[in-house]
Amino acid sequence: MDSGFRIILAIDELGIEQALHLASEVGKRVDAFKIHNLYDRHGPGVVKQLKQAGARRVWVDAKLHDIPNAVRLRAMAIASSGADIVSAHASGGVKMLQAAVESKLEVYAISVLTSLRENDVLSLFGRPVVTVVLGLAHLAIEAGVKGIVCSPKELEYVSRHKPQLTLVVPGIRSEGKSADDQGRIATPAAAIKAGADYLVVGRQITKASDPVAALEELEREIAGA
Repeated sequence: MDSGFRIILAIDELGIEQALHLASEVGKRVDAFKIHNLYDRHGPGVVKQLKQAGARRVWVDAKLHDIPNAVRLRAMAIASSGADIVSAHASGGVKMLQAAVESKLEVYAISVLTSLRENDVLSLFGRPVVTVVLGLAHLAIEAGVKGIVCSPKELEYVSRHKPQLTLVVPGIRSEGKSADDQGRIATPAAAIKAGADYLVVGRQITKASDPVAALEELEREIAGA
């Protein structure tokens, strides 16, 4: 796989003009543009705009989490925008995830947010992060989703025990880059070596003075892994 196509580019903090410009510059060099607040601010039409500007695929990071029927309806509405991928919380359960899958979108199940540290997870779930993530990965497989989103810290365990899942990994930071609000992070090379299929990268590229150069640097890191 081309190193650029291992990258999901998160563009949540950009304005619409910035996002479209970035899509024209690097849209064909990454697997997908992942959006959240752009969709909320500008509506479903932003998906078509990004694709016309150059994005190969668009991931609406809705993180669906509701009763199955509500999730089904929202996922189908997102699908009608022309989006390719949607996210849903695995903790919503098998039936809820299956409802998202009915939309025919590529569905990725969110396991444990990368902003949460081990103590946070113990407080919320009463179990270690790895145990929680593996349990949620099992639900994802049963529901028939495409893959799971997990932090780099759980990659080795999920890739070993649930090899049928495509693994999407946020919390990626090159050496020396700010962790920002991420709690469980790793370098691109470490994540690839641990079994990641796709890396979610945002501010390291979108906030760079030269986003194209930042992407090229990241591509070299991935290729080297």
